[in-house]
Amino acid sequence: MAGGLKRSLKTMAFSEVVGRERKHLNLLAFDIGGTTIKHGVVTAKGDILQKGSDATPASMALLLELLQDIKHRYAADYTLSGAAFSTPGIPNQITGFIDGGSAIPYLHEVPFKPKAQECMQLAVSFENDANCAALAETWLGSARKMKDIIMVVSGSGIGGAIIKDGALHRGANGYGGEFGYMVMNKHGETFSGITSPVELAKRVSAAKRTNIDAVRVFELAEAGDEVARREVDRHFYYLAVGLYNLQFAYDPEAILIGGAISERCDYISRIYEKIDLLITANSMADLRPNLCKCRFGNDANLIGAVAYFNQSFRPKPEVAG
Repeated sequence: MAGGLKRSLKTMAFSEVVGRERKHLNLLAFDIGGTTIKHGVVTAKGDILQKGSDATPASMALLLELLQDIKHRYAADYTLSGAAFSTPGIPNQITGFIDGGSAIPYLHEVPFKPKAQECMQLAVSFENDANCAALAETWLGSARKMKDIIMVVSGSGIGGAIIKDGALHRGANGYGGEFGYMVMNKHGETFSGITSPVELAKRVSAAKRTNIDAVRVFELAEAGDEVARREVDRHFYYLAVGLYNLQFAYDPEAILIGGAISERCDYISRIYEKIDLLITANSMADLRPNLCKCRFGNDANLIGAVAYFNQSFRPKPEVAG
């Protein structure tokens, strides 16, 4: 067989991408989470044509089976040209592994990208979930046309991403945007440990000796419950401190706030209340961060995964000579 015909899956998909009008390109997008895997068919322009979700499997073998099954479901109605993944952890674009840790330990034990590529027989891209959310918002969302932003996603922990000069900033060790690890006080509590909704709910649950979620904690605080009110106030204080510090560390055009809890209508204004107190106390600077709510909500990671796929398979300019 001629050497020119021995093309990798990536090369084959690349020629598909550049050989067709991009508006007709359909991609299979995945958002892998600790409890559910969201998926859908998304055009290369970011339009979601169909979507669904499945429970996250208990092993890598079962995950690969599920990915094949999902592909077959959608392939009955759509021609699919690639698979774009949003994942937890730190996707290593060189080795194909997902470095770091997450609520899905088996994801980090094998080279995820080649495994997914082999089982799906499609070109595959993968990127960190918070990075995907940031890419979605700068591509089509609340930060469209902005070049320098910070994304903070509040969920089981605090995820984050940095867009610098219009591109993802990964840092020297791949931890760029991992704001959740920031130490917030002398007790060693981290940004994730203090401000994530899951940790907030755990503290109130422990104090009240019952199991309640973050939504219920906010309801109790609004009803005047002293324990919930105190913890919610602490949540907003440390969130404000973290965002205020990030503003001065990077000075972005905007800080985008994501995660289900951010959909509360008063969420941004509550953060601003605490930030204004910090500004009043700091007579050296009165810069007020530009806080924005994300546009795409739970769909951000699917759209952002496609944005990263587009970047990964973008035609490279030819070099003369």
